[in-house]
Amino acid sequence: MKEFSFTDFLRDVGKYVNINYMLDKDIIRRRLDTGITFAEFAYTLIQGYDFLHLYREKGVTLQAAGSDQWGNITTGIDLIRKITGDQVYGFTMPLILDSTGKKFGKSEGNALWLDESKTTSYELYQYLINSEDEKVEEYLKVFTFLTPEEITDIMEKHNKEPHLRLAQKTLAIEIITDLHGRESADQAVKISESLFSGDIKTFTSKDIEVAFKGLSPFEINEDINIVDLLVNASICSSKREAREFINNSSITLNGDKVTDLDFIISKDICIDSKYIIIRRGKKKYFIGIYK
Repeated sequence: MKEFSFTDFLRDVGKYVNINYMLDKDIIRRRLDTGITFAEFAYTLIQGYDFLHLYREKGVTLQAAGSDQWGNITTGIDLIRKITGDQVYGFTMPLILDSTGKKFGKSEGNALWLDESKTTSYELYQYLINSEDEKVEEYLKVFTFLTPEEITDIMEKHNKEPHLRLAQKTLAIEIITDLHGRESADQAVKISESLFSGDIKTFTSKDIEVAFKGLSPFEINEDINIVDLLVNASICSSKREAREFINNSSITLNGDKVTDLDFIISKDICIDSKYIIIRRGKKKYFIGIYK
């Protein structure tokens, strides 16, 4: 599209698509009463041209998407037929929604990537383990290769003890195993259960890097008092606040509560002789690297 000026696009592509044809699209017609921007109105034409480009350059003859994209896909099919005379195809599937009716995706801010470098197995596990009870059976049917009999058995056990989250755990393990392998699934379970229990001394460097991906670690260059570290690493805003957190047993270091204001952090207490994991309160984590 960067090679197209707006005028060129309207002249070379827009002339093939009738306004009445666009207005008849369900995705546009639904918005007419509440208001639709020109950008939203023109999107079906842009996506239609995208299909044309993929067909010309890559030989793509089938476009697959969620059911909400049917109007955009058929615009591409018609555009290709009018310009080239060739027949291409569209395939849509029902959208997967959460309990509020929100779809999964980048536009909603809740996209889950198949690439483990973008969404780690641990992040995927955490998301899936928190699936709503009213949706988890549907997700098991859609996203796993379990048989209907296996899913029925899982749901019967889950409904008897929903607090154990058997269905969610099964969902997470099945999906991660299919995407990244059993080893990654086991690691995700280990990290999750270790963080929940506070038993993190068995973590490896890889476990830490996966569990706390996205956190910027702070550096420790020498042995330091816990109060000074909390302030220097911006974990607490002042020494007074640091002492309050410690006295209230709200600071843990590598899974152990710190109650001694004179505690000294040294390299020999680090995980893999490198990392320290500090938790403030119940869920706020900070990672330190001893240089």
